[in-house]
Amino acid sequence: MRRRRPGLRIARRVGASALVSAWLASLAVAATAPGASTSGRAGVRATTHAPGQAPKPGAGAKRPATTTAPARTTPRAKAAPKGPIRSALEQAYNARQLEDAGAYGRASDQLKVLRRMVKLDADLELELALDEARSGQADSALARLSTKMMEAAASDSLPIKRRAEYPYQRENFWLDGKYGGWNWYILRARAELEAKHGHWKAAAAWARRATDAWVLSGKDWQILAVCAAQAGQEDEARQATAQAVLLDPTLPESRYLAGLWAWRDGKRNQAPALALIRVRLPGVQPDPLPQDLLTGIHQAALLTSAVGPKPEEFVQMDTPASIESAPDTAVTDSIPPGVRPYRLFLSVLVDEHGLPVLNHVPWYEPTQLDFRKIVRILASIPGMRFNPATRLSQPSRVWISLDYDLMP
Repeated sequence: MRRRRPGLRIARRVGASALVSAWLASLAVAATAPGASTSGRAGVRATTHAPGQAPKPGAGAKRPATTTAPARTTPRAKAAPKGPIRSALEQAYNARQLEDAGAYGRASDQLKVLRRMVKLDADLELELALDEARSGQADSALARLSTKMMEAAASDSLPIKRRAEYPYQRENFWLDGKYGGWNWYILRARAELEAKHGHWKAAAAWARRATDAWVLSGKDWQILAVCAAQAGQEDEARQATAQAVLLDPTLPESRYLAGLWAWRDGKRNQAPALALIRVRLPGVQPDPLPQDLLTGIHQAALLTSAVGPKPEEFVQMDTPASIESAPDTAVTDSIPPGVRPYRLFLSVLVDEHGLPVLNHVPWYEPTQLDFRKIVRILASIPGMRFNPATRLSQPSRVWISLDYDLMP
């Protein structure tokens, strides 16, 4: 079931949980707990996964740790349709190829043709809305996600097996006339689009539901923080900011927002570094709260932004990214003989300079992992350095998977 594609991965989500409150409390303790251990094998493996094909936690066998990416393997590519489009599957395939190339406007045109060929499908409507949003058609995208069908899909009660990200060949979901995806996509997309239109209270409500669906996503907490702050829900915004800082140390936006809260509280030593000079001036007011959910390359984490690469898209690389150096994530205890570890697949977006600029934590049940270990691993990511991937002999951004074996 597991194949490897250079330069891209997307991890499978394996469950959901209603234990968010207890989990948040445990994170608050984990952030300051002395001696929090990653309790597993020291080191990290950098690998590339076929999108959507990462094994479930616990599926990994014991292997020696390494900091070298495995030899690149080139998957057997599916032949592109030739001549006129003759079937719905070929039409869907063509649209997905355009998405992978970043041609979202053309992809949306293809999906509109496909929409007339198949039974109405919430997966297809979602994909079309995302392509519209990425190509500057935000009004149409929001209207498409606001129909009764999409509202029902957003509120769908999902079995565990459906709480997973779309795989690389996601076009198969668009053809069966029923919603087979994960409703987190709709929740996050609605939050982003409501924010884009300045509907901050609605955006905060949708973002809140997105964090409930994916509690380990620092990006979702950052989006909630911005939306709640703009909606005047300051207490929730401050809480969400703290969770974003904890869960995604690669995000400067969350640290900046945390600094603004500190500045407003009179804790000037914790204010953003860029504002330190202004802080020293008497009578200067704190900077206004940001309206941008994410900025620059970090917008690749937004579903409705055209900035890429997106985790589910595949772009062939000449050479994959590999680890150049990494902080020691050594453990205080080892995996005993006969104990089968569980495997954490943590994705990192590596930029053209070999710097980690985003992380992507899979969905796990809060009872399945020791979150102190997750927090400690995440804190080590900004200190990692990579040899960047290359495409057409030029350094290129790419998602790479870091695999950790941890004690159950």
